[in-house]
Amino acid sequence: AYAGIIGSGPWVFSIVGILLIGLFSASVVVPSFLVTQFQTSVTYLVASSLILTGLVQLAFTRFVSDRLFEKKKDVILPNLHGLMLIVVGGAGLVGTLCLFLLLPGQGLVYRLLMLAGFVLMCGVWVLTILLSGMKRYKAIVGLFALAYALIVISALWLRAYGLEGLLGGFVFGNFVLLAGMWVLTVREFSLEQQLI
Repeated sequence: AYAGIIGSGPWVFSIVGILLIGLFSASVVVPSFLVTQFQTSVTYLVASSLILTGLVQLAFTRFVSDRLFEKKKDVILPNLHGLMLIVVGGAGLVGTLCLFLLLPGQGLVYRLLMLAGFVLMCGVWVLTILLSGMKRYKAIVGLFALAYALIVISALWLRAYGLEGLLGGFVFGNFVLLAGMWVLTVREFSLEQQLI
């Protein structure tokens, strides 16, 4: 049951959250096509971050499961740090090139928020894989629920700022999600080290 929730839960939260933002913002954000542009932007962020991190997700899942089987949890966190450095650096580079070369007509704030959202989501997918390997299914679902509730609330609060306000709420919620997953991961491995 948890595997099913983990597999579809984040998607359900994101779809419902983005739809709620669209419904409640359509009459406030002017011009109204900016709401559609926000939803399209978020769709591209999710898809491109999953594509970029797809290969490392598979490899890291295998690495984590092998280390857990060997009872060598102490090597997982240092490898996670290295992987996150590569993923965040690579996402920052790819995102910068794409956003600043392929979208020259967009405003600077929009491009910076898209870049931040892309980098954050790439980190989220890596930590989701690690926490799934650690069987922290309830924590993952809870963090996604909290993050998307914050995304809806903050995007609605900032919707008067148009596309940038909606996207700012999305970035804020994903920052909270990434930070929550990071704290949970570090706490998990710190407790393991204390027990050894």
